[in-house]
Amino acid sequence: MKVAVTLLVVLCVFTWSVDAKRKNKAFQIQIVNGEEENSAKVCSGTTGRGVTDFQDYGNNVFVDVDMSGCAFVKIPSVVISVEGSTHHWMALGTSSVYNTTPSSFRVYLKNEHAGARIDSLKDMEWNIDWVAVGFTC
Repeated sequence: MKVAVTLLVVLCVFTWSVDAKRKNKAFQIQIVNGEEENSAKVCSGTTGRGVTDFQDYGNNVFVDVDMSGCAFVKIPSVVISVEGSTHHWMALGTSSVYNTTPSSFRVYLKNEHAGARIDSLKDMEWNIDWVAVGFTC
């Protein structure tokens, strides 16, 4: 009997096959977007607690995130999370990425309950943690 388990993580598919009779295990990574497999890179970062450069956007805020150190040559796929010490669970837009380029992206945040004032966000240590998967050649 052969069992295959597939998990989707960012843009990679991890396949673990187990042959129940022989207990053989195979681990395989597949890039699912059709690009060359040997040039894919995973890069991550944070905008930093208490130092994120949020900008006013009406009653909301945005932040431009620099990922130029990753040296992507094409637009990567980016996954984000808002991290902080309090109230970030009430924010909207916490997984939405805008204006992605090989070196940057933008995040808009709205917090209807607590308000999205720049001073209060710094006090609450809100920041953007991110992971990007892209190609460097």
